[in-house]
Order: sequence, then C-alpha cells, then structure tokens
Amino acid sequence: MTFESNFINHSKEYLFLDNDVLFKHREKTYNKIIQKDYDKKNNESLKNITISDISNFDYFYKPKKDVPKVSLVEKLNYEIEIINGICKNYEDDNIEIRNLTKIDYKNFLDQDIYNLDDIIIDFNKIFLNSGIFFNIKSDTKLKIRLIHDTSENFTVFQNNFINFNKKCEVQLEDHFNLTNNSINNINYNIHVDESAIVKHNIFQNFANSNKLYLTSNSVCEKNSLYNQNTYNFSDGFVRNFHHAHLNGEYSNASLKGCFFLKNKNICSNKTNIIHNAENCVSDQTYKGILNNHSKASYYSNTFVSENAQKTEGYQLSRGILLTDNCSFFSKPELRIFADDVKCSHGSTIGPVDESALYYLRSRGISKNEAMKMVISSFIEEDLENLDKDIASIISNYLSDYLKSLTDD
Repeated sequence: MTFESNFINHSKEYLFLDNDVLFKHREKTYNKIIQKDYDKKNNESLKNITISDISNFDYFYKPKKDVPKVSLVEKLNYEIEIINGICKNYEDDNIEIRNLTKIDYKNFLDQDIYNLDDIIIDFNKIFLNSGIFFNIKSDTKLKIRLIHDTSENFTVFQNNFINFNKKCEVQLEDHFNLTNNSINNINYNIHVDESAIVKHNIFQNFANSNKLYLTSNSVCEKNSLYNQNTYNFSDGFVRNFHHAHLNGEYSNASLKGCFFLKNKNICSNKTNIIHNAENCVSDQTYKGILNNHSKASYYSNTFVSENAQKTEGYQLSRGILLTDNCSFFSKPELRIFADDVKCSHGSTIGPVDESALYYLRSRGISKNEAMKMVISSFIEEDLENLDKDIASIISNYLSDYLKSLTDD
C-alpha cells in the first residue's frame, strides 16, 4: 500500500471528526498531501517517518493528574510546565502565556502564517491539537525555562507562537524530557522585534521509544539577535528543522547544534537562513559524535537575496565517527544573488584524531580516558561563550554520554 493510501485510510477518522472552525484549513492541507507525489526513497523529510507516526496515536487531549504550573525558580524568572501540549494561562508585567483556541488558529491560518512547504508542518496543521502563545513584553530581561512532558502513547501536534517585543533580552530554555512511547510534532513561530536579543537553548533528552519532530521559523527585525543552540542527547528519533529570516538591517541569527548518538539512534537536522536585508550576519554550525550503529544528517542553506548587500553568512559541520558502523551525511548549500557578501561553508567528518590519542596515551593515559579527553575538547570549545548555567547542563549530559562509551 502506498504512503498516500495509508495516509488517507488513517487520517480521515481524525480529520472529519467534527466540523470545527479549522475544518476548511485541515481539509485544504489534507488534499495538498494526497495530491503530491511523495517518494519516500528520495524525499529527505519522509525517510524516517512511518505511517504510525501520524495515525496510531491518541488524538484527544487527556489531562494528566499533574496540573501545569508556572513557577518562579531560583536563577530563573519563570519555569513553565507544558503537559500534553497544555500550559497554565498566566500574565504579569513581563510576560503573557495562554493556550490558543481554534479561533486563534483560524486567524493565524487566514493570514498564511504557516508559510513553510514541509510535510511535517502539513501533518501539524491537519492534526493540530494544542498550541501556546507567549508574549514577552518590551524592555524586559528574563530567563525562561519550558519543560515538555507527554503522556504514554500520546501524540502532540502543537503550534506555538512567541513574540519577543522591542528591546527585550531573553534566555529561553526548552527541555524535552519525554517518556513512554510519545510522539511530538512541535512547531515554533518566533518573531524577534527591533533591538531584541534572544538566546534559545533546546535540550533533547529522552528514551528510544519516543520521537520528536521539532520545527522553528523565526523572523528577525532591525538590530535584533536570535541565537539558537540545539543539544540532542536522546536515545530516540529526532528531526530538527530550523529556519531564520533576517528581514531587518543589522539583524543577526545563528542556528547551531550538537548531537551525541549511540546504539541505533537517528538524528536528522536541517537549517535554513534567508537574508532579506543589508548588513546582516548568520552562522549555521552543527557538530556530532556518533557511536555504534547511529545515523545523522545535516542539511544547511544560506539564501542571500539581491537586496541583502554586505551580508556575512557562515556554515560549518563537523562529525566524529567512533565506529565503522555509524554514518553522518552533510550537505551545505549557498544561494547568493548579491554582489557584496562574505559567505563560506565547510564540512569535516571522520574518526577520532589518532595523533591526538597517541600523544595522550604516550603520557600514560588509558585509551578510554584519552578518548574522553579528545571528545570533550571537541565540544567544550563551544561552551566558553555560553551562560554558566547552560554550560553546566551540557557538561552534565556530556559526562553521562562519555560514561556510556566506557560501559559499551
């Protein structure tokens, strides 16, 4: 049976359950999917998707016994629990948080907010069952932590909207600590207003029975900064697909990531930065360590429009393969239509540096300890410019990963 026929058979019972306000938008996207010729062998977005990811799930929201909380935490301003895609509505002088209604989504969809052509986004639009609006008010300086928790055998199709208003300065943490056969298809629509500074750190750490499809689409206005760092230590399947649009002059965006894979883990990564204004800077850098039979991919793209003169755009991917059975595929791409630019890309993938191992072992250091030191140095150079609390979280995850190498 083809992918399209499987999709039709399994989606109709959800798509046509009720004639709600989103019905026409769901139906439109549904028809778009079944009319397209999706070739799973050649379509990167579909390679690691099974029909169960969109069909064998509990569609309706089931509240857990735990009630989502918004807490004030030491060294943070807000710790926000998101349980099965739902949070607690909250507002004060600094922030507004509320669960979106179907009417809200209809308004967003009518404005064509969803402008990414991607089948994962299409699934999200059809089966949408939750979403949150975050409004960070102007001239605020905040640290915010989001904790995502999903029930057993539950699938979250969530679309979130975050508005960082003018001159705010925010450190945002996303923690995906998933358990028990859950699937999360989550999309972030992010607006970074003029002179706002946003540092977004994403931590993915969950068991191998879980899947996470995470997409973000950020728009940066004049003099704004959006730095995103994604850290994947999970045992499950992860697909990261991140976009940034530099629409205002002197805006700056970086989409960076590190992944630490073992066993038969799969991590698919894609970043895309579009330069639409002059004097903007972008950076796309992903690093990975792979062990056992794990697999990873990284596709990066920098698009420079003809109006985006004096652009700087950089891409880099680096991977260390600890066994002959793991694999890492990297494909950087530059599409430049302006004359006055500085752009580059590079990719290096291979085993651990044998000369570095030999140097350490010649000084009495064991093979395992030497391996740990080389891997640590590969990652720790990226921790120097991070907030100390963020660097500490990554160091703890890295320590656990290095211990697992010894256990193997």
